[in-house]
Amino acid sequence: MTSISTTINTQTETPQNRGYFPSSFYVANVMEIFERLAWYGFFTLSSLYMTNSVSQGGLGLSDAERGTIQGVIPFLLYLLPVFTGALGDRFGYKHMFFLAFSIMTPGYYLLGQVSGFWPFFAVLLFVAIGAAIFKPLVVATVSRSTNDGNRALGFGIFYTMINVGGFVGPIVAGLVKGISWDWVFSVAACWIAVNFLLLLFYREPRIADSMPASQSRSRSDQSVFSDIAQVLKNRRFVVYLLLMSGFWACYNQLFLTLPLYLRDFVDTAPLLAWVESFSPSVAGAISEGSQGQISPEFITAFNFGSILILQIGISQLSKRFASLQVLISGTCVMAASFLWMGFGPAIGGAGIVLAVIAFSVGEMLTSPKSQEYVAESMPSAQAALFMGYYFLSMALGFLAAGLLSGWGYGYVAKTLGRPDWMWGGFAALSVCCACALLWYHRRLPKIT
Repeated sequence: MTSISTTINTQTETPQNRGYFPSSFYVANVMEIFERLAWYGFFTLSSLYMTNSVSQGGLGLSDAERGTIQGVIPFLLYLLPVFTGALGDRFGYKHMFFLAFSIMTPGYYLLGQVSGFWPFFAVLLFVAIGAAIFKPLVVATVSRSTNDGNRALGFGIFYTMINVGGFVGPIVAGLVKGISWDWVFSVAACWIAVNFLLLLFYREPRIADSMPASQSRSRSDQSVFSDIAQVLKNRRFVVYLLLMSGFWACYNQLFLTLPLYLRDFVDTAPLLAWVESFSPSVAGAISEGSQGQISPEFITAFNFGSILILQIGISQLSKRFASLQVLISGTCVMAASFLWMGFGPAIGGAGIVLAVIAFSVGEMLTSPKSQEYVAESMPSAQAALFMGYYFLSMALGFLAAGLLSGWGYGYVAKTLGRPDWMWGGFAALSVCCACALLWYHRRLPKIT
């Protein structure tokens, strides 16, 4: 994230000013907060909900079933925007936002009303379709409502809003989970419903206000399928997508596997006792329904919290180094955090909190640079095209993450009783990704 002055000259306030953003920019950012409050409020707790017994209010699914859902549904969620992104240009952003919210609002509520693998899978797929419509629209709004002078600041604000939702959403969900699991889904539906009100203030952004004509691509000139064919011809980019999908497969274990590991293998009672010595009410809130342990979502929330605090400073520091160097370093830091989780919870919850913060440092180094590297190394005339298809690596990563989590946790951690081996495996995969990125940079510098 780049820090840019937001000073506004009121005498010459036009869309080309560095600090000026039209109203649609701010509405889109607030809508993103509420959408992320709903998604992360649900997704961070989804592993617990799906594997908790029916008597505990969960679905009682196996780890294999849980991993399949968490792999396939997010895979489709990140894949579908390749096709849904064109709908906003054809039917108007405001109409498509309304459709997305009309799908997600009842979808989140119904997640708490169904039971069994296939009904839950079907309803979550319904939610994913709504989210897949929403995602490209909100990013396109931010892009169209910024210009060359303020785009870095605009997207910096946007990514901060994502982390605000990611930090607050799981905390609120964790608190209402103490009342009932149904409240988690009802609150998520309410978060989305707020966006119907915000939509009243939304105005369609104009292309002329943002990107130069050379960067705007007409969907009538080139179809989605011809875009895919063009991307697949670039061997270097395809290899990069595959390598980054390995990174995302490891990254997502924080949300898919860590909550279960905290529930089943980590003693957070000493950390809870320390919190209780300062504030019994806070200790009671974060342990509600967890039988003297801190509920996992309050541990994983340190990921988003540390990003909100540290991201700007780490981004400024990483500017001094080449993108690939930062990519490799961040992936290795993430590998070290996995080893920390698996082999070093000697101090219980406090040790895992430190491991989550270390993981977050790796994420802050790697995630922004992974996109910056695309912008630096791919054909500049096609930057928008390749940046859009970069998210396919996240789709593949989610698919692999869910399957690996289902097998790794269900068999290695629980059946074999060796969660340290499981985390060691994720660490080894992260190191392999780092080594493969180094090989990629040295062996495929000129291939297109």
